[in-house]
Amino acid sequence: MIKEGLLCGIRVLDLTRAYAGPFCGQRLADLGAEVIKIEPPIGETARMDGMPGGGPPYQAVNRSKKGMILDLWSDSGKEAFYNLVRVSDVVLDNWRSAAVLERAGADYDALKKVNPRIISASIAGYGSSGPYSNFPSFDGVALAMSGMASLSGYPGEKPLMPNPGTADTAAGLILAIGIVTALYERERSGEGNRVEVDLLGCTMTLMQREFQHHFAMGHPPERQGSNFQGCPPMGFYKCKDGHIALGSCWPKICRLIDKEWMADDPRFIDEGGRRTHARELEGLLDESLQEQNVEQWIEVLRIEGIVCAKVNSYSQSLQDPQVVANNIVTEMEHPTYGKTRSIACPVRFVGAVEGMDSTPPDLGEHTDEVLRDILGYSDEKIAALKQDQEDNYERMQEHARKLL
Repeated sequence: MIKEGLLCGIRVLDLTRAYAGPFCGQRLADLGAEVIKIEPPIGETARMDGMPGGGPPYQAVNRSKKGMILDLWSDSGKEAFYNLVRVSDVVLDNWRSAAVLERAGADYDALKKVNPRIISASIAGYGSSGPYSNFPSFDGVALAMSGMASLSGYPGEKPLMPNPGTADTAAGLILAIGIVTALYERERSGEGNRVEVDLLGCTMTLMQREFQHHFAMGHPPERQGSNFQGCPPMGFYKCKDGHIALGSCWPKICRLIDKEWMADDPRFIDEGGRRTHARELEGLLDESLQEQNVEQWIEVLRIEGIVCAKVNSYSQSLQDPQVVANNIVTEMEHPTYGKTRSIACPVRFVGAVEGMDSTPPDLGEHTDEVLRDILGYSDEKIAALKQDQEDNYERMQEHARKLL
């Protein structure tokens, strides 16, 4: 059962692959939109690990969608695609470049001739203009080019990879906001629009605070290792049985660890000194905090009003009582894997009607349903379209590779 929600009645044609685009489509599906995932016969990029049902990469970002196979380069496939465009609200893609999109006839100029109210939404590596616009990109490249990777790790050492998926997730979320905004504007103007974001710009948007520091101070922020950028001793520290995250706690922490002399130490007496001597400060705190377990420290720190938390592993976070209370994990029954879990939509509306999440679709699972129920195709016409696609399988494989 596809979820219901406040976007119920909005139909999205999801041409995306890999992570960023499908993540955006899943956000819209979570909010109630009918999202139809359109794939070539070989499946999208995330299915290419050969695992049944697409494996974890595919399962992570394709919940509550319908799935169909369609060849956009065949006459019958293009006809079906444009027929769907006529009765849809959004066409979503994250293909390599605008040039590839145009060759497929899925660019905004082509779509608005079919449906003037359509919203065309794209995620690209660098956008549709500029010297890199036709170059491929991916999450790690955006993290590198944006400057985010330069802040990871310790001073003097090579950068560490920031959390994988950061650029993809940012682009998916920001595009979802753009799509909803375009739908709202369409209610007033009656016309569709073109919405696009790029991995590079979205990643830099996540670092507005750091860039503002650079603009104001004239020099970029420096790597602080496990400390919060620019504000030591905020950061992560060792305890006897794990690690703890500390929020703003200076100079109160000095008394709690029985090192009150640190508050008057010339190295740490002001924020600039604590940034300069962050490694020394971190070492002293690690030494003291390792005398007790994480939960013992959390009890003491919370009494003092200090923001803190245990640094959980993935499995520990799933068992955290707050995660359980907020229903952050949703369960579904998958035809291949049985009972599966997924991270639920974090957006909640008071009084909104919601259905159950549905598992990500198998390749082409709803092709017949979409063609029959939405487009009114007869069984004979559906069979002819499928035969046309089978006859051109090798050509479709080549076209699919060009989209990567």
